[in-house]
Amino acid sequence: MKRREFLKNFGVISTAGTVSLTLGGIPIKAFAKPFLNINNKTDKILVLIQLKGGNDGINTVIPLDQYSLYANNRPSIKIEESQIIKLNNATGLHPALQQFLILFNEGKLNLVQNVGYQNPNRSHFRATDIWLTASDSNQFLYDGWAARYLLKQFPSFPDLPPAHPMGIQISSVPSALFDSDKGSLALNFSDPNSFYTLVNGMKVDNDPPPSNIAGDELKFLKEVATLSIQYANIIKEKADKGNPTSIYPSTRLGPQLKIVADLILGGLETPVYLTQLDGFDTHSNQLTTHQTLLQNLADSILAFQRDMEKGGFADKVIIMTFSEFGRRVKENASLGTDHGAALPVFIIGNKVNGGIIGANSNLSNLDSNGDIKFLFDYRQIYATILKDHFIMPSNEIKGILFNDFSVLPIIKASTEISDFSLPDDFMLYQNFPNPFNPITTIKFSLSSPTFATLKVYDILGNEVTTLLNEFKNAGNFSITFDASNLSSGTYFYTLKTKEFTNTKKMILIK
Repeated sequence: MKRREFLKNFGVISTAGTVSLTLGGIPIKAFAKPFLNINNKTDKILVLIQLKGGNDGINTVIPLDQYSLYANNRPSIKIEESQIIKLNNATGLHPALQQFLILFNEGKLNLVQNVGYQNPNRSHFRATDIWLTASDSNQFLYDGWAARYLLKQFPSFPDLPPAHPMGIQISSVPSALFDSDKGSLALNFSDPNSFYTLVNGMKVDNDPPPSNIAGDELKFLKEVATLSIQYANIIKEKADKGNPTSIYPSTRLGPQLKIVADLILGGLETPVYLTQLDGFDTHSNQLTTHQTLLQNLADSILAFQRDMEKGGFADKVIIMTFSEFGRRVKENASLGTDHGAALPVFIIGNKVNGGIIGANSNLSNLDSNGDIKFLFDYRQIYATILKDHFIMPSNEIKGILFNDFSVLPIIKASTEISDFSLPDDFMLYQNFPNPFNPITTIKFSLSSPTFATLKVYDILGNEVTTLLNEFKNAGNFSITFDASNLSSGTYFYTLKTKEFTNTKKMILIK
């Protein structure tokens, strides 16, 4: 096979014929040295399911406690109350999610309500980028949050690539989730045997590399042809060993999750997988389309979970669903719903705390666009997975998410579960200890996401310091105040939000 055919088959030549210098998403230079078995810090695995198009969270998780208001907003596409699967008296699931009820009753499904972020974007492309890169709505990042995690786990990449792929995407189109400054960190394929056949049949010509900008890279092509087979071989080897026995739906998500199960059961040590279920942009005829999609989702996930249990991997693997946004509360004239904001997220696995986090969407308190207000920042879920599933220290998590996000009680191993309870109101508590010398702790609670300031003043009302000046999610918080540079005396601290202001006194004694 000639060089151009070789490059084209591996997706390293664009339609314009220019070299992008990657092989299956991995930079060509990554294959210049032998693969080493660099041990990951954890043997845990994350399987992501992207619900592409914007899943309608309100017909997925139905507020039974507001059914009349829900039905009035959706006279044509509402789920009849008698068909709703009840999780409890307040909350129900779409009838297509019967398999989720099984997992919920087994304590293996966690539902996080009203997930989103401040100033939500309703463009498919931009909103998807936000979720994949873990950015603020007005922040543009060019590497995926999973890629940042993987580079923390495999810091010697690309000079010393790991023996197993760092990420795998069951798709022919690479995702920004795995983009990094070292190239894409995932292999993309729709079938492991086809991938192996393609790679195994490659031969490279012996023409000398041209004297141009691509010459230094093209000299690696012969090594690439040889070394790339190592990944193809390991993938085929593990797929041949896997043998999942559950019955998966034959279309859409089912075949993808079956491949992932095959590889995991076969012993592949890849920590992050991405699968995709397309079709959630339900602007019209939503009832039938959404029913089919959710049925496929639930059936596929239960089959995968059962394979993990039978294979002894259930304690190591969790599944997370996500979508770029939810849908509007009010149905449109085409018997569908338009782009919205916050939505529910499901996390499934043996090690999750089964249950519901957060209250139902408040359908009588919407934003100016008629959308559900978010309660939990989506990066709180990422932070929780990184901390309690992948067992990462907080300082490394901040390097991945670029901010501190409080964790949620999703994973049983969480060290912060005891600290979590969604407060009913805004509160500022008395500092402790008080009197103090020179350090004290100030605690406060926020019942909804808001911009908050916490400032300290002296007895004359002069501002001494600002302890907090940023947007915070709902939750319980504590801040340490170090008064080493202050004189003994009485001081005041004030918590201020749009909804709440309170001041308390504290005494410093040296």
